[in-house]
Amino acid sequence: MKSIKLISLLVLLICSTGLAQPLPDPIVSPIQAGAYVPGIMGVRDYANPGVDGMLFLDYNVFLNTDNFYDRNGNEVNSLDLFPELGSIPFETDISGYINSLMIAYASPKLEFLGNAQYLGIIAPNFTTVNTRVALGELLNGTVTGGASGFGDLAIAPLLLSWGSETFDFTGGYMFVAPTGRFEIGGSDNIGLGYWSHFIQAAAYYYPLPQKATAIMLLPTYEFHGEIKGSNVTPGSRLGLDYGISQYFTERLEVTLQGGHAWQIGEDKGGDVYWDTSVKDQLSTFGGGVGYWLIPQQLYANAKYYFSYGEKQHFDSDVFQVQLIIIPGWLQIKSKDETE
Repeated sequence: MKSIKLISLLVLLICSTGLAQPLPDPIVSPIQAGAYVPGIMGVRDYANPGVDGMLFLDYNVFLNTDNFYDRNGNEVNSLDLFPELGSIPFETDISGYINSLMIAYASPKLEFLGNAQYLGIIAPNFTTVNTRVALGELLNGTVTGGASGFGDLAIAPLLLSWGSETFDFTGGYMFVAPTGRFEIGGSDNIGLGYWSHFIQAAAYYYPLPQKATAIMLLPTYEFHGEIKGSNVTPGSRLGLDYGISQYFTERLEVTLQGGHAWQIGEDKGGDVYWDTSVKDQLSTFGGGVGYWLIPQQLYANAKYYFSYGEKQHFDSDVFQVQLIIIPGWLQIKSKDETE
């Protein structure tokens, strides 16, 4: 587990060169990328459900990263830690698996809210991560490590969704509670160590009959609480997901989607020692294929997406399998049904 501490320290050194004073111990990392990651949600996940009762969405995310990009968007492949040693080669290989089970409730249409449906969501997750860092022969070659456990808990206590033949709109509030294991300087952290809050508004346009084509736009505003055990509050962020979904048959779907995440607020607090004018950013793009294995009851989607345009961020390649389960004993309604 010491290797994970070393990896965290190396990342700190990448981002905080030029400091005039020794870093505090334990060290708060300047890399706080926020809790919301564009690209994970499916294109139609925020569409009006068209059913009421319980729904289950299971996300299986397999990710890999092997590059870190600095504040200027340049790949970091060497470190100048000690003048007497010169430039030291730096290579990372981080892989992980995340399983997130989203348990959702959709109410019947509420006439007093213009036939909106109330949506409530709770999403626990389990995370496994493995790391490898190559530092060159001068620093004993390669170090490895890993950690696993239950991560932070996402809850959406208030989402409202309106549906029509040509437009859907879903908006509301979600938060992520810091239930995952976290300690500043810890060797086996799984959670972020702070509360995150999201305000989201998903809009859909359906240009063809039966909603065969869906065009989605989803902005997200994210703000945070203080990091556990520190006087640091990460800056707010703005996300934007977009995508298109096309059903070629009643059961076969093809999707393309992308997303952006920008830090727009500065990190604050008495323990902040880094340049707060430096803000991270990340973009993603990819596509997938989905199929209703059991019509209106069991759906599976496999997709691949990658990141680009990173600043003060790791890159990522992601393969993901999503399942949607609508239990057969619930009352099932067509997504295209309107009153």
